[in-house]
Parts: sequence; C-alpha cells; structure tokens
Amino acid sequence: MEKERQIIAVVGMTGSGKSIASDYLASIKYKFIRFGQITLDEIKRRKLAPTEENEVGIREGLRKKYGMAAYAILNKKKIDDTLKKGDVVIDGLYSWSEYKFLKITYGSRLKVLAVISDPETRYKRLEERKIVDLKMRNRPATKQQAISRDYAEIENIEKAGPIAMADIIIQNTGSKEELISQLKEIFEYKSQRPDWDRYFLEIVKTVSRRATCDRGRTACVIVKDKRILTTGYVGSPINLPHCDDVGHLYETRYDEKGNKTQHCIRTIHGEANAIAQAARYGIAIGGATAYMKLAPCFVCAKQIINAGIKRVVCMKGYHGASLSIKSLKQAGVKLDILDEEFEKYDNM
Repeated sequence: MEKERQIIAVVGMTGSGKSIASDYLASIKYKFIRFGQITLDEIKRRKLAPTEENEVGIREGLRKKYGMAAYAILNKKKIDDTLKKGDVVIDGLYSWSEYKFLKITYGSRLKVLAVISDPETRYKRLEERKIVDLKMRNRPATKQQAISRDYAEIENIEKAGPIAMADIIIQNTGSKEELISQLKEIFEYKSQRPDWDRYFLEIVKTVSRRATCDRGRTACVIVKDKRILTTGYVGSPINLPHCDDVGHLYETRYDEKGNKTQHCIRTIHGEANAIAQAARYGIAIGGATAYMKLAPCFVCAKQIINAGIKRVVCMKGYHGASLSIKSLKQAGVKLDILDEEFEKYDNM
C-alpha cells in the first residue's frame, strides 16, 4: 500500500529562519506552497505597490470575509492538487485558526516544524538585511518594526499557537549553514534513502560545481539501467579559455516580440557536453535518461532527441523553455520537471 503523502508546515516568528527551512525542504523532495502568495497575487491584480501597508489591508480583508482561517481555506485546493504530485511543504502558516483548519482537514498527515530564535537574534538578522528579495520573502526591518510585528501577530492572529503545537522544533541561533545541518539530520540522514531520480539529481548538483560560466552553473548526467554513462557540465571547448578566467562572450539576440537579450556563446551546455562525451568514447546512449538542473534549451533539446534519449528529468523549468518542452513532447521524449518551478534563465 502506498504511503500517504505528508504536509510539513514551517512556522516561526519573523527572522527565525522559516524561509531557509522551507527552501531546504523544497530542495530535497517537498513541493513548495507559500500561503502568502495569495496576498501578493491580489496586490498584483489590483496593481498596487507591494508595501506592508497594502498587504496588511488585503490580509485583513480576506480574514474579514473568510474568517481567521482564511489562508488555509483559500490554499486548500492548491494543497490537495499538490499532494497528488508529492509531499508538501507550506511556508507561511501563521494563525491558530489556520492550524486548526489544517489539522482537522489532514489529521496525522500534517506535521508542524517550528524554527525558534530568541528575539534579539531575530531583530539583528532583520536589521542586517539590506534588500527585499524579488519574491518578497526576506525583508529588512528595524528593531522597533519587528517588535511591533511580533506583538501584532501574537495578539491578533495567535501566531504562537502553531509554534507551541509543533511536532518538530529546531533552535536556530547560529548561521544558515548550522540550521541546514540540523535540517539534514532530521530530514535526510534519518529518513529513507532517496529514489533513483533524486539520487541522480544529487549527482548533477556535484557535477555542476565544475561549470565555468556563472550565468548558469548547470550540468547533465546520462543514465541507463541505473548506471551512469556520461556526465557533462557548462564550460568552454577543450583548450579554449573559460568565462570564469576571461569573462563572457556575448551575443545580442531579439525574440519574436523584439525584446533584446544577451547570451553567452563561449560555453557548451552540460547536456551537449554529456552527449559529446558519449560520442567521443563510443558510449551508446540510445534509450537513456538525461538528468539536469534545468529543462534543456532548444539547441540541447534537439541534440537530446537525435541522440535517442527517451527521458529527461530536471529539477526546474525556466521561462523561455517552452519550445524545448514542446519539441521533446512531439518527439516522444518524456520530460519530468520534479519541482515544477521556473527560474529566469532566458539569457544563458
């Protein structure tokens, strides 16, 4: 009987390290859901500036309409749909009412991970943040702003409740690396061994460290019958200079809408290098599976098709890979994007 898929809800006060924990879980096997994305989507729909004041107004409006469990209620369909694909990590479970709704709905399938830091450590982290990241997840705050937010969240939405009921508690008073080490101890070293896809994708991560172009340190591992046939990473042709040593070699291109982009043409992508290695050493790769960080570009997709590779497994897609994805499908090459996320790698 197949094991029921699990939900890990990551909770903690602002600056505790929730986002780091959520991102880590998303990197190993969990499908990521951000509760607060509803707020940002609504801000975008209304064409408002993504300010704290505007967000507060939207949050209060949704809770007035749906009750204090609003974000759990509104995210339920997304949770159910995502559970069909794998285990889920939730970033942004805030209120006691949200916790109760999820616990009643999912029972033992829901586990709460609390990341705990003392107030002074959290306030220092928040003050040291200099910029707001593009996804609006890590924002700077003064000590007074952080204290005010703590009080408001504890008093108005009973944020401390889910933390108090946590199934797993991690004390995070050190570095990011120390936090991740604790997470690995709980979720990797003591957990079941990875399936074959995750196993080979971990090897892809190691191979990609050999890449020599910082515009996309990607790699490819070609596998058949659970055996590695060849590997390849982004780099210049043999005996030619690398981007890391002499800089990029750019070419300007224009898409069908006239948008201008800069592409580095000095390097060969990991997929192409892995296929070239097979050709050079007489290794048959027909019917194999290619593992990589990102969905292939169109040039590499064409090489994959002609090399006879029958399956492509990648961690993420990227905006601009639609033609590659369409071509692979038309050619009968199965494409699995495990995390179903997209990155901006249009200018590789």
